[in-house]
Amino acid sequence: MAKEKSTKYQLAGWPPTTISMASDQELEKWATDPNCLDSEACAKALAERLAKGDPALAAATRERHEAERRTAMASGREELQNNPFDPRTEVSADARHIAGRIVKHLWILFVLLPIVAVLLLALINAMK
Repeated sequence: MAKEKSTKYQLAGWPPTTISMASDQELEKWATDPNCLDSEACAKALAERLAKGDPALAAATRERHEAERRTAMASGREELQNNPFDPRTEVSADARHIAGRIVKHLWILFVLLPIVAVLLLALINAMK
């Protein structure tokens, strides 16, 4: 069985070099990326960087993050209301229809046809 390729990644020159030399935007992107294995370290470095700087800037950044999170949650909720079908957990109506037809035909082939054949043979033998 083949291994699936993981989408998670780790920063190449972890903490000392990559994180300390990254811009605030890069740190912010890595900290919010669910596939980044170093997201906690990036979030911590970004928080330390913002704490050292202007406290008003840190509060504004926190408020901006909270507003972005609320917007993303609202858009996700709206998308689910507009299109409630989730192909990972639900079965489509087309798939149910096709499966129903397959089951019906298999039932006819393996159950009904042998019963009819046995009854016909019994009727033919009774007539002789």
